[in-house]
Amino acid sequence: MDKPYKWKLINSVKLATQLFLAVFFLSGCATFNPALINYNENKQLYEYGAGPENAIPLRNQNNELVTVSNYDSFTEELEKNDNKYQSTKTVENANSIKSVDHRIATLYAESVDALNQKQYDEITSLTNKLRSDYPDAVYFSDVAFLDGYAQEMLGNKEQAKLRYQNFVNYSNGKYTERFRGHRGDDHGDNTWIRERSYAMDYISGGSPQTDEDFFPDFTPKYYYNSLRPGFGLNPEDYDENTKHILMFVFGLDLSDNFSAGIQYYRQLSKYFDINPRYMSSGSVNEVGLAIPIRLYQAENNSLAFKISPFLNYSYIKELTIDDVTLETKGKMLDFGVKASAGYYFAPKLSLGASYIYHRYNEENTYLLDDQNIEVWYFNEYDISLYYDLFKGFSLKTGIKAGDFVAGIYWSGWEISYDFNQNKMVFRIDMF
Repeated sequence: MDKPYKWKLINSVKLATQLFLAVFFLSGCATFNPALINYNENKQLYEYGAGPENAIPLRNQNNELVTVSNYDSFTEELEKNDNKYQSTKTVENANSIKSVDHRIATLYAESVDALNQKQYDEITSLTNKLRSDYPDAVYFSDVAFLDGYAQEMLGNKEQAKLRYQNFVNYSNGKYTERFRGHRGDDHGDNTWIRERSYAMDYISGGSPQTDEDFFPDFTPKYYYNSLRPGFGLNPEDYDENTKHILMFVFGLDLSDNFSAGIQYYRQLSKYFDINPRYMSSGSVNEVGLAIPIRLYQAENNSLAFKISPFLNYSYIKELTIDDVTLETKGKMLDFGVKASAGYYFAPKLSLGASYIYHRYNEENTYLLDDQNIEVWYFNEYDISLYYDLFKGFSLKTGIKAGDFVAGIYWSGWEISYDFNQNKMVFRIDMF
């Protein structure tokens, strides 16, 4: 009765554009079109891209950001290298999930707390540990600004200027993507832009006014895979501001015949989502609807609970039982609920548990009147460990309906092997 689905497609043109630019810059020595270089007045930086939404700050061969002061030398570099881009730090490579992500976020949180408590002499030790664990933090976070501000408050003017200059030269944003769960916190880079203006003013000999919003409270968070038990969509798995995803799926119907269809998942509010779906094999047509309800999610994403009422309506033209095909015009309306929970007890490693109950199950079957055939769904529990490798992709092992299984999990899509039944398990379960 279970329906395995085998393929997923996310419909996002903007995401494809950003992925193209990421691959373009990460490939190294890429040739690009100088006509797509634009100057961002607010950031006072040169960027590359067809429009401001997808623009990426440019760096020279020393990985310094390109500004008015070094733009001419940057264009000379391009000409000497046949317009082949040389920088290796333009796009942050943060798709792999690492234990160090949570550690550096913790060090950053401690640094911010120390600044707000005016314990300035502790900052350098904390930020040095952060940079040791993740050297690229200087390019993709404002850790150098924290350093500079602490030195300024300690009265070390020259050291403050040096650290502020590093911030202005290299930092392209307030929060690195490796601070999981904080993408978009500095909306439009507003705070980072003010920090940049403050640092440049101080370097030039001014007396800039401190902004109390420079150092908001910061909570280290766990990364979670989208649609994992207990959780909904993780915005970091998709394009920024994504509220919905579309999946074209293939699978099997009640008689194990090839079936194809579509699933849609949309985030309606902080607590409620919706998941309509349609599948058809020609023999069986099925329409379904689920309403995932997020009951609780911890601020640091360590614990989450979700409950999902659902409804399935099936129109059955044919059923194959013991190699005998029976024609029927049966209609079946099934409903039930799925409850699930997820708990991270370490970065990358979590426990997920779920139980799905169907109105028509082995104990309460549905009778197709015209053929006197009993049909039902299996109620099922799943208790598994998940080990995150990449955004949206995890290893999985555990107990499913009493059987030991192990495999991979990708944003609701499971491919695993059932060692008790000696067979593959293909499932997609978005709710």
